[in-house]
Amino acid sequence: MATFEQSIQIAASPEEVWTCLTHPKWIQTWWTALREYHYASEQQTGLGMTFVVEEKIGMGPLLHITFEVTRWMKPEQIMFKMVSGTGAKSYEITWTLEPAEGGTMFNYMERLTLSTGLMDKVWGSLGRRSGMGHIDGYLRNLKTLAEARAAEAAQRAAV
Repeated sequence: MATFEQSIQIAASPEEVWTCLTHPKWIQTWWTALREYHYASEQQTGLGMTFVVEEKIGMGPLLHITFEVTRWMKPEQIMFKMVSGTGAKSYEITWTLEPAEGGTMFNYMERLTLSTGLMDKVWGSLGRRSGMGHIDGYLRNLKTLAEARAAEAAQRAAV
């Protein structure tokens, strides 16, 4: 199992960051490894919601995963885990948002075990730098998106 953790300071409120994390219009804007994202249930928010992603990270395998939300504390934390799929044996992601001076501290944590022991060992050692690079890119994209949306909202409020 490979664990990836990274944080970034975002000059936007936790509510604004939350919208970028949970609204389908914005998810693929910042989570660029996603080739597909759609709901797997009628429920589109909250605990128990299910969704499907198709994700390709660098040289890693194509992952087709159904996730279930296991924790939904708006606007503080979302946790979701793999309930079925291909390319991975287990996959869990946690997004935590903490109010911070000037905005939000966003914490990203991912635990991934690939389908085969050999692939998991290779990804765990060689893929670590690639995985962290992608996560760093996601977080920079999220920061850019949330800060732009916050700036636009501030401009509208000022008019």
